[in-house]
Amino acid sequence: MKLLPVTPLLLLLSLFSLADSYLYPASRFAGTRTTALGALPLPGGGNTDKDIENIFKQNEEWVQENLRKDKDYFNKLGSGHTPEYLWIGCSDARVSPNVLMGEDAGSVFTVRNVANMVIGTDFNLMSALQYAVGVLKIPHIIVCGHYDCGGVRASIENKDHVPPLENWLRNIRDVYRLHRKELDAIKDPESRHRRLVELNVVEQCINLFKTGAIQRRRVETFQDSESPFTTPRIHACVFDPKDGRLRRLNVDFREYINELHDIYDLYEPDRVENSENLPDYISKQVAFNIDEECVLVPPNAPTPVAGGLETECASPPVTMLDEKEEIKEINGKSKSKNILKRAWKKVTN
Repeated sequence: MKLLPVTPLLLLLSLFSLADSYLYPASRFAGTRTTALGALPLPGGGNTDKDIENIFKQNEEWVQENLRKDKDYFNKLGSGHTPEYLWIGCSDARVSPNVLMGEDAGSVFTVRNVANMVIGTDFNLMSALQYAVGVLKIPHIIVCGHYDCGGVRASIENKDHVPPLENWLRNIRDVYRLHRKELDAIKDPESRHRRLVELNVVEQCINLFKTGAIQRRRVETFQDSESPFTTPRIHACVFDPKDGRLRRLNVDFREYINELHDIYDLYEPDRVENSENLPDYISKQVAFNIDEECVLVPPNAPTPVAGGLETECASPPVTMLDEKEEIKEINGKSKSKNILKRAWKKVTN
């Protein structure tokens, strides 16, 4: 390779400098930051403080404001970590969980990524999930998507976004594939986007139900007589940046989960406290399908009823299996003896 003489090289650099000055006059650099690539304009002429001193000033103001409200605020905050919620949300800067939930510091254990995904190979999320459920014993998990999600929008573009982002977005493409018939029927692109956001949240909730950490904890609390309900409860939500509302999605997870037991179940709970009082043919699916307020009791009739057992429930009919594994629907009212509860009870919201 032949090197240019020094003088022509200097001339070439000077030309580049003149062109740069012409294209990017000094007035454009009000609101820039210096990087290894030079001065880059910040969006909207943003913060020009390279040392981000503003956030430390704002932190001090936040400290003083909380001390003004409660002089023991930080003594309480520093005394332990017992959050009530695990938030799995998008990294989008508009979706700050504590702010939109109206919760104070210490109540929300947070995991965020592009498009609020629950992926089995994401060791960051899976480690946080294991810690949240197994150690912190958090009772509520919120999976929250949001409309106008850049990750969801990018996933429906037929273009390569280049790994690792493309690998990540492929999981959202899979959600579209699973619900293609419904989504393709929506002609308006924005309405289709909003529905894909919602369906993506539902599928990520289902991915949580598949994990050993969730199943293990749900079986533990199912078998704990002191536990008021099986935990963790999983909630599907969506946030709309245009109106600031956090909404619960109307989804019956039983429609999905009842079809998945044989594939994804990793644990089988002790089905009853006094199992000798119940027929042997009650499968574990009964335990998963009985409503929270339902109790199985020995048949009152001299001979077994069609479904094999009578059940008395306060809630709508539940599905049970008889001796021939035929699906039956059984009605009744609650006696609430807590003989049998289901590990997935009240998975709906």
